[in-house]
Amino acid sequence: MEGSKIENKYFKKAKEKAVDLIQNNEKLNHVLKLSRDKLNEVSNTKFIDNIKVFIRMIKAYTKGVYREVSLKSMLALVAAIVYFVMPVDLIPDIIPVTGLVDDFAVVMWVYNQLEKEINAFREWETELSGEDV
Repeated sequence: MEGSKIENKYFKKAKEKAVDLIQNNEKLNHVLKLSRDKLNEVSNTKFIDNIKVFIRMIKAYTKGVYREVSLKSMLALVAAIVYFVMPVDLIPDIIPVTGLVDDFAVVMWVYNQLEKEINAFREWETELSGEDV
């Protein structure tokens, strides 16, 4: 994740929370559930797809079935989910439509930074779904 940085104080808080969550599966699963629930407020399908792949990657990582991603990248994925779930961030989510603009920007930034790792994960998922289970 070299190069550009998103460094507003709210994303910084989300990254700090991600460090704690990555070590506590119960709390992490709760945040993932909150993010799935919050997706009902979103109409942008690209955004929804990105959040869903983040969730799947995080779950696969925490279950130990997919570890082809760096811890730094995993923390960025969790931080993006935390930022999305946080009710108070750069633009508070209670503001209709506009409140999700910063969430969208953070998720897209993380996605763009980790695109190679995300694509590799999607390939892994595709290969896995073709296997006899």
